[in-house]
Amino acid sequence: AGVAEVVREAYPDHTAWDRKAKYFDPKSTPDNPRWDMVDIKATSRLPAPVPLDALKANPKLKNMQVVQKGRRPSVQPVRKEEFEEVLRMAEELSKDASA
Repeated sequence: AGVAEVVREAYPDHTAWDRKAKYFDPKSTPDNPRWDMVDIKATSRLPAPVPLDALKANPKLKNMQVVQKGRRPSVQPVRKEEFEEVLRMAEELSKDASA
């Protein structure tokens, strides 16, 4: 688990047009793409992973998109204060694991 930054903004996912690719989508074409992707770069590791259950249990994160019912735990926008709280939780979990 870690922190990454987007280094290239969204562009059409060309794997959707490749019949041999895992994510092939016959309805997606180069002229009318249905899927986008971004390029990311890892910038740091968290000192400990923060489980989804812990995020959901933290009242400071009740509005964070990833903990909302029906949301998939994938790439989601995160507000600065939520990001800082997750980093704090990772530090705390790391200390608990080493105690």
